[in-house]
Amino acid sequence: MMKYCDLTTRVCDLMHKGVVTCDPADSLKEVAAVMRENKFRAVVVADPSGDTWGLISAIDLMRFVAGDLEKLTAEDVMRPYKIEVDPQWPVEKAIETMKTKKIEHLIVVDPHAGPKRAVGILTSFDIVRYISKIETGRFEQVLWFPARE
Repeated sequence: MMKYCDLTTRVCDLMHKGVVTCDPADSLKEVAAVMRENKFRAVVVADPSGDTWGLISAIDLMRFVAGDLEKLTAEDVMRPYKIEVDPQWPVEKAIETMKTKKIEHLIVVDPHAGPKRAVGILTSFDIVRYISKIETGRFEQVLWFPARE
């Protein structure tokens, strides 16, 4: 296994704490509005009891832009939740999981919060920011592109 970072760094040190959720029955138009209002690139799909069903990213939404966003639901589009990511995992394990599964977001669940209860999201952007030692805030400036005139 290649060493990417300090072996004492854990998922909980890098993840976005807390999650924005949508209901499985919400339309994609509603999901897009939630993402826009919260300025998030991913939303956790959870039932009313808080159990995690899956995740929808901005890229997932883009696949359906030409479709009827009122008729498609979060459940239709979500990537099902299948990977148990503990906040105490070493970041190395999260990186290897992302690489082998070819995914850019991990839903973090705390076994102490209850089964399938999301407590955060770890993204590939979080990993890149950490490995490259780009400070929060500066990362967004690095990715910023000027508007075309």
